[in-house]
Amino acid sequence: MKRWARALYQPGIPLGQDGKRVTGSKEHIALSKEAAKEGMVLVKNENRVLPLAKGTRVALFGKGTFDYVKGGGGSGDVTCEYIRTLYDGLKSKADKVSIFEELCDFYREDIKKQYQNGAVPGMTIEPQIPGELIKKAESYTDTAIISICRFSGEGWDRTAYIDPENKAICDSEVEMTKRAAGIFSNGDFCLSDGEQQMVDLVKEHFDKVIVVMNVGGMVDTSWFAEDDLISSVLFAFQGGMEGGTAAAELLLGEGNPSGKLSDTLAKSLQDYPSSESFHESRDYVDYVEDIYVGYRYFETIPGAREKVNYPFGFGLSYTTFEVKPLEAGENHGNIQVRVQVTNTGSCAGKEVVQIYVGKPQGKLGKPDKELVAFEKTRLLQTGESQLLLLQWKVSDMASFDDLGKVRKAAYVLEKGTYVIYAGTSVRDVEKLSYSYVLEEDVITEQLTTKLAPTSLKKRMLADGTFEELPLMQANDPNASEIGKLKDEQTDGFTPEGKLVESYVLWRGMHRSGEHDFTEVADGTITMEEFLAQLSVEELAYLLGGQPNTGVANTFGFGNFPEYEIPDIMTADGPAGLRIAPEAGVNTTAFP
Repeated sequence: MKRWARALYQPGIPLGQDGKRVTGSKEHIALSKEAAKEGMVLVKNENRVLPLAKGTRVALFGKGTFDYVKGGGGSGDVTCEYIRTLYDGLKSKADKVSIFEELCDFYREDIKKQYQNGAVPGMTIEPQIPGELIKKAESYTDTAIISICRFSGEGWDRTAYIDPENKAICDSEVEMTKRAAGIFSNGDFCLSDGEQQMVDLVKEHFDKVIVVMNVGGMVDTSWFAEDDLISSVLFAFQGGMEGGTAAAELLLGEGNPSGKLSDTLAKSLQDYPSSESFHESRDYVDYVEDIYVGYRYFETIPGAREKVNYPFGFGLSYTTFEVKPLEAGENHGNIQVRVQVTNTGSCAGKEVVQIYVGKPQGKLGKPDKELVAFEKTRLLQTGESQLLLLQWKVSDMASFDDLGKVRKAAYVLEKGTYVIYAGTSVRDVEKLSYSYVLEEDVITEQLTTKLAPTSLKKRMLADGTFEELPLMQANDPNASEIGKLKDEQTDGFTPEGKLVESYVLWRGMHRSGEHDFTEVADGTITMEEFLAQLSVEELAYLLGGQPNTGVANTFGFGNFPEYEIPDIMTADGPAGLRIAPEAGVNTTAFP
C-alpha cells in the first residue's frame, strides 16, 4: 500500500529501506559534494600556490563567482533546495580565508540584474570592473581567484564561432544561439572579449592568479597553459549543488585533488579531428576519424602529440606518489597487474593507477595505447603504501572487423605482442616487462552485420592517412515488409495519452472498473486477477507514454483513473531526479 500511495502522491520520489526519504537528504547532498571533490582536476600549480595557507586574503574575479553552473540543461537540470557558488564555499570557511567583499558585491548585483533580465546560468555577460575597485582589491591582497563558467546542455556544444543564422542548428537552439552570439564573439570555446580583458587586468595587478573552471564541455586551455602569470588552475567542472563548497575546500587544502582528465585538452578547437565536419549539417556527421578520437587520436596519429596541452588521465596532487608495478600475468582468461602505490610527499592524498595496452598493428587499425583498467587508492598518509590488483579480460583487447580483413563482423585478437603499461596518465606510464603474445589470430566473438554505414566515403588509419570505404545503396527507411498499415490498424502501436489534470492526483481517482488497483496494493486481489480484466487496448494504453501531469519534467506510464492507476513519472536524469518545482519537492543535484 505504501508503494501505491507514494506513486499517487509523491511520484518519482524513492525511499530507503527504512522508509526515509533519500532524495534531497543530507546523506545524498553529502555524497554529491564528495563526488564533486573526487572528480575535480588540478591541471596547474606553479610554485605550489595551492593549497592556500590559513589566513590568506583573496579577491574573487569573474562573473562565474556568482554565475555558477551546477549542471547541464535539458534532462541534466534538477530542482534542488539550494546551490553553493564558489563565493558561498569560501565564505563558509571564514576561519581560513578572507574575501574582498566590495568586489563580490559588484559581481553579485550585476549577475542579479542579468538574471532578472532573462539570462540563464553560464550565459551572462562578463561585466567591466571599475578601475577604482581594481585598485582597492590590489591593496587588499596579492592573490586573485578567477572563475570561468560555461553553459552546457542537450544540443549545445562548444564552438569557435557562433552564427545565429546557421541553418544547421535545431529550432530549439535558436534563442540560445542568438543570446550566445551577443556574448561570445569568438564562440564559447574561447574566452569572451570581456573575460579576456578581465583576465589581463588580474594578471597585471596580482602576483598569484588562480583559475577555477566551472565548465561542462571542452574549452580553450592555451590562455592559461602557456601563461606563466597564471599560477594554478582547478577544473571544477559542473559540480552539482555543492560544487562551490567542494572547490573551496580543495583550494584551502581540506582534501587533496585526485581527479583525472577523462579527455585530452588540446591547444585549439581545430586540433580535434572532429571539428572539421561536426557542424556541417544538422542531419548527420561524417565520422571520418573512426576510432581515433580523444587520446586515441593524439597518442597515435603522427604530429598530433604536439597539439596537446593536458593529456588524457592527467591530474596533479598536493603530494607525490611512487607507482611501482610488481608483477603481471594471465590468469584464467584475465590479465592481472599488481601495483604498489606509495605516498612520497608531505600530505595525505589519493592516486589513480591506469593500465594501458599497446596492441600490434596488423590488418586492423589500433590506437598506440588504450586504457584497459584503472583504480583509485584509498586516502594514503605520508609514507603509506597500498597494493592494487588491476585486471581485465583478454577478450577486451579485441578489435572489431567490420570489413572482413580478418573475419567480417567479428571481434578479433590479432597475432602479435600486446604491450602493457602502468602509470598515472596516458603520457606518464612505464612499460612492463610482461607482454601478452599471440602466435595466431583469435576470434573472440562472431556477430552479424546490421545497420552498417552506407555512405561514409573514408575513414582515418593509424598513420593519419585515410582508406576508402565501400559505398552501398541504403535501404528505404519508409519501406515495410508487411505493407502500409491502415489507420485503424495503428491504434495498438500508438497508444493515446490520457492527459489528466494534476488536481486529480490530490482529490482521488474515479473508479469504474470491476476491480481497481488499490485492491492489488492492499492484497485483496492478485496482480494477475487485476490484469485479466483489462482489454488488449487498455494494456496498450497502460504501457504507452503518458504526458506530464505536473510533478515531473518528463513523460511516464500508467495513468488510468478508471482503475485508480496513478501516472508514474520517469523523472530520472543524468544529474538526479527531475521533478518540477511546482511539486514542492527538492531533490539532489549531483555533479
